[in-house]
Amino acid sequence: MSRLIRLSFVALLAITASLASANIPSPTLSSVPDAISLSPGTRFAANGIGGYTVHVEGALGPVSGAFVEVEVSPDADVLVGWCIGKSTPTPGYPTQVHPLLTGFTDANGNVGFQYYGGGCLSHTDFAGATFIAQVRADGIVLDEPFINSPDAVDATGKKATDDSERSCDLVVGVATSQVSLADAVFHSRPIKLSLREPCTKFTPPFNGFVSVADATFLTPYIKLGRKCACQ
Repeated sequence: MSRLIRLSFVALLAITASLASANIPSPTLSSVPDAISLSPGTRFAANGIGGYTVHVEGALGPVSGAFVEVEVSPDADVLVGWCIGKSTPTPGYPTQVHPLLTGFTDANGNVGFQYYGGGCLSHTDFAGATFIAQVRADGIVLDEPFINSPDAVDATGKKATDDSERSCDLVVGVATSQVSLADAVFHSRPIKLSLREPCTKFTPPFNGFVSVADATFLTPYIKLGRKCACQ
C-alpha cells in the first residue's frame, strides 16, 4: 500500500469517526412517549400498557449504542405503588426495579423497558420539587413524561397526589395495587365523554382526547381486576 493510499485510508477513518461522534441524541428528533403507563401485575399480549420504548435519533439518523436512563424523581417514586414479585396476589411478573431503569439502544436506535405498578401522577397534579420522570440519552434530556396506570385511584377514589400517599390499598392485609370498581368509575367518564384525562390516556398522543384505543387497552385490566402486591 502506497504512502498516499495509507494517508487517505487514515483520513477516511478519522472522518468516519468524526461523523459517528457527531450523531448525538436530539430531543427534537428522538421519539419518547409522554407517558409511562404502569401495568398492575402481568401485562396483556398486544397491549401497550406496561411497555415503554425510547427511540433515539440524531442528525445522522438512529443513534446506536446510546446509554438511555429513565429516572423517576424521589418525590414521585414515593407515590407510585410499585409491584413486587410475590406468588400472591398475582404471579408472573418481576419485582419492579425503581427509581432508575437503564439500557443501550439497538442498531435502530430503540431500547425498551417494562413497568409494573399503580398510580397516576400528571403534570397538573404533581407538586414535587422536580420532574415526575426524566428520560436521558448519553446524558442529554430527551423528555420528562408523566406516569399513569389502569389503577389510577385507591379504593376511595383518590389519586396518590390527592393525599400524598403511596398508591397501594390493603387487600386481605396485603398492600396491593389493584384495578377495582373505583378505577372503573374514575375511567368511565373520560372514556364516555372523550375528555382530555392523562390518567386514562394510554395511547399517543398523550395530550389528546381519550379514545376507543385507550378504552381497548384498559378493558382487560378492569374486567379481570388486575392486581399485584406493591410497595
